Amino acid sequence: MKVLLIAAAAALLLVLIAVVYLGRYVVYTPDGAYLDFGRNTALPAETTPSEPNGFQPVESVEIEYADPNVSKQTAEHVSGYYIDLDMLSDPDAVLQAVRDLEGPCTVMIDLKAGNGDFYYSTQIDGAPLANVDVSKVDAILSSLKNRGFTMVARVKTFQDTAFALEHLSCGLAISGGALWVGEGCYWLDPGDETVVAYLKQIARELAGKGFKEIVFDDFYFPESRQIVYESEKSRTQLTTDTATELLNFFASSNITISFGNPSEDFPLPEGSHFYVSDVTGSSVSHTIKRFGSLTDPSAQLVFLTGSKDNRFEGYQLLRPILSQLVGS
Repeated sequence: MKVLLIAAAAALLLVLIAVVYLGRYVVYTPDGAYLDFGRNTALPAETTPSEPNGFQPVESVEIEYADPNVSKQTAEHVSGYYIDLDMLSDPDAVLQAVRDLEGPCTVMIDLKAGNGDFYYSTQIDGAPLANVDVSKVDAILSSLKNRGFTMVARVKTFQDTAFALEHLSCGLAISGGALWVGEGCYWLDPGDETVVAYLKQIARELAGKGFKEIVFDDFYFPESRQIVYESEKSRTQLTTDTATELLNFFASSNITISFGNPSEDFPLPEGSHFYVSDVTGSSVSHTIKRFGSLTDPSAQLVFLTGSKDNRFEGYQLLRPILSQLVGS
């Protein structure tokens, strides 16, 4: 019996060693996971934060700077429409909808997906383009800019499979070294300086295209216990520090930095908005309570909804541009 127990323990140990060893070769995709023994598992050499390896900095863009002695006290009122990635699969319909808009309003458009694809002609070297007609998305942006609409860009923040694969040390990992997957994507480390530099690149480029507000969506550190991460700071503090650095970078410009679907304990910076999606009329009051630290929810929260529920009245709203125009 002792011999059998020893043998069983030894076999279990070998299995654990094999699992840890093979973990570095696991590649996750939205369709599942597989082993890739040809994969380079070595971490890339440390890079200069302002120049991420493989994603070169974009050229400086002209940003309109305000009086540096005047701080932003309040964010502008938001009312208008939004364009999500599903809509951009039919860019012709979106372009026509934009051309049919009358009067000044705000238009928010999604421009980067969680897999790392960009939906406009980015000049960030190495950044992948989405499988859509990007030139027509560029035409949508030009139309919005030329007709004087207030342009808001929304980008996935820490979900970025492409960047994580190019910079393994920037991704959140599980035991064994494999990258953690959440919602079908690899996630970036909110506390990594190279990640912050990359986010600055994106925001700076979008500012040069006429956007007055950049929304960093899903701005939170995942709570999964699978993630192996050591820091003296809490996860909320890590994201707060990143937000502060982004805000400071654009502090004296005319660009507003806002955040989408943040964690409930993430403090809203002065002059920013929280953009919240997937909220029904019956859950409006509950959402307000969740973000209990907000001093003026009607001015700080922006709901993305197609609902005509009157419980949204009194709050800032963006409605889907396609369904809104056809009256559905």
